[in-house]
Amino acid sequence: MLETITGFLQDYGYGILFLSIFLESTGLPFPGESILIAAGIMAGHGQLNVWGVFFSAWIGGTLGDNLGYWLGHRYGRRFVTRYGHKIGLTEEKYRYVEERFKTVGPPIVLIARFILLLRQVCGFAAGTLRFPWWSFLFYNALGAALWSGAYGFGSYILGDRIDTYLHGSPWAYAAIGAVFLILSGGTVLQFRRKLKAQRATEIEKAP
Repeated sequence: MLETITGFLQDYGYGILFLSIFLESTGLPFPGESILIAAGIMAGHGQLNVWGVFFSAWIGGTLGDNLGYWLGHRYGRRFVTRYGHKIGLTEEKYRYVEERFKTVGPPIVLIARFILLLRQVCGFAAGTLRFPWWSFLFYNALGAALWSGAYGFGSYILGDRIDTYLHGSPWAYAAIGAVFLILSGGTVLQFRRKLKAQRATEIEKAP
């Protein structure tokens, strides 16, 4: 998987990074985060420019979320009901997302960028719930910038330090992968626990 991602980045550079994050941000199941991490590491080795990585990810994330917002505002839940299952977005999952958005309000758009699933559907959910577009745009652009900077520059620094201090040891790369895997895995487990809790609550309330 890593070799495939690296190969795409070597062949298409910032374009494939922008496209993958753009599509992921509209709600499609693309590995935008993995590609951003790989691009950051490649920048650390001088194969890409780290600022090019950052801006490609930031613009892709911002525009993708805005397309998702438009789709949500235009088509609403009908789109989820009809097509959501084709991309793994069930009604149950989307109800969970809506509840989180209703509870926190527009600022959740910033937080959602760092959370699996919420990152993919935050624009669509914000549009469906009719969040004010200017407010959505502000938090969306800020969240995309912070996320792109954290993962892009973080991977860039790690990639640079690996060669400097560890001489490119394969174990060092494995350690980086393990850290991001643990963080992502923790997010998935937390989401599953909350989803189960919500399902249990709905069963209790049912007549």
